[in-house]
Amino acid sequence: MEFAASEYEIKKVLNYFERLCAIPHGSGNEEQAANMLCEFAKEHSLEYYKDEYNNVLIKKDGSIGREGEPSLMLQGHIDMVCEKNKDTVHDFSRDPLSLYVSDGLLRAKGTTLGGDDGIAVAYMMAFLEDETLSHPPLECLFTSGEETGMLGAMNFDYSKVSSRRIINMDSEEEGKVTMSCAGAADLLLEKSFERIGSKGRALKISVTGLAGGHSGTEINENRSNAIRIMGRLLARLYSDTPFNLCAVNGGNKRNAIPRECEAQIYVLDSDKAIRIVQEESEKIRGEISKADKGMKIRCQKGDTDFPALTYKDSSAVINVMTLSPNGVISMSPDSLGLVRCSSNLGRISTSENKIVAEVMARSSSDSEMDALIIVFKRLSKLLDMSATLSDRHPGWDYDPKSQLADKYVTIYDRLYGSEGKRAERCAIHAGLECGIIIGALGGETDAISIGPNIYNIHTPDEALDLASVKRTYDLLVAMLGEL
Repeated sequence: MEFAASEYEIKKVLNYFERLCAIPHGSGNEEQAANMLCEFAKEHSLEYYKDEYNNVLIKKDGSIGREGEPSLMLQGHIDMVCEKNKDTVHDFSRDPLSLYVSDGLLRAKGTTLGGDDGIAVAYMMAFLEDETLSHPPLECLFTSGEETGMLGAMNFDYSKVSSRRIINMDSEEEGKVTMSCAGAADLLLEKSFERIGSKGRALKISVTGLAGGHSGTEINENRSNAIRIMGRLLARLYSDTPFNLCAVNGGNKRNAIPRECEAQIYVLDSDKAIRIVQEESEKIRGEISKADKGMKIRCQKGDTDFPALTYKDSSAVINVMTLSPNGVISMSPDSLGLVRCSSNLGRISTSENKIVAEVMARSSSDSEMDALIIVFKRLSKLLDMSATLSDRHPGWDYDPKSQLADKYVTIYDRLYGSEGKRAERCAIHAGLECGIIIGALGGETDAISIGPNIYNIHTPDEALDLASVKRTYDLLVAMLGEL
């Protein structure tokens, strides 16, 4: 793809972004991207370090006259969420993303774009290459596994860095400087079962067309969860005419609100079952938000020959889907509109002899996170399931005295105030690596998170606003010059 420099004036950044998009870099598959960064460092005679987790640190001396200043860390993650439309043929393990520009927005055909957080990678590569910029010594940290538990940031050796100032570039709203975020934890619920011979007629029920979205930043927008909707349909059906479940599969990532879910069942009275599903579907359709108006619920002849679960195990699966805490748990009493604690039932799957449900819990309150984890553990005992907790990481406390935040606000208002734009300090419910990095560095550390406008992240509708990319680039250049 050839980006028009005269139109966007950031051809260098976009070319680096395209370079990243040409290689696989989904979570857990970052090695090629990490190696690309190492080759880039060699090409530009820059000091670099790569660890076994595919984290990469690249250092650059301060510009002439600024070599002795305190260093500044620029930071972002190299992995992306791999989501695609059902009819899109794409192998994220090997295929390059197919990029295109429409109405000033950069998108990928039928898949996620990975602007979260590929744009940070592109910004850092552009700054590391540029010999004309004024800047303090830079330590650019490219982390891995952020979308699957922040594993890279949690395992990096921070003795390799000296910075106590951090600009994280993993935010998606231009003009907002994030100064606090929630912590998170992953929960895995599992239950084994035995299958029996199938009875009755096979039916397939599907829920599609939901908006989905980020389980942190969009959890408060009342977007429907396909797994929960399926659970409601199955529960309603089971209460009137018990059935044998064969399989249920929904969602792709525990940190993405599920857009689709499909179930295979065996029923004795298929006409009654179809009628009940249709009746409940109409009720649901009258309750969902505008974002989910594209929802489709279908009930049709099934095509499975697999044996079924018992009534008891079928009921247990439905219980997981309907009883697991999901959505907003509590709101912050100190910040209007900020979610304090939430839970996302992000994925459910059945194999030959096991059901697995994946949940991501978030909270800015450690005590409330503890309480939510206890709820899930009690639920698992009630349902005779195992519950495994992993990848719990801390949140990031708000610092009202942040000099980096003050600098961002000052420069942003100076550059874009005449356009009616004003910077805003904020806290978010989503997870960022800042809390982990600050905790590992210790001492007095100043951090902010910023970024250009990116829409519909973690979905195939993801779009990167190129004009915003340009404004954010100019702002970062100004910050580098004044820090």
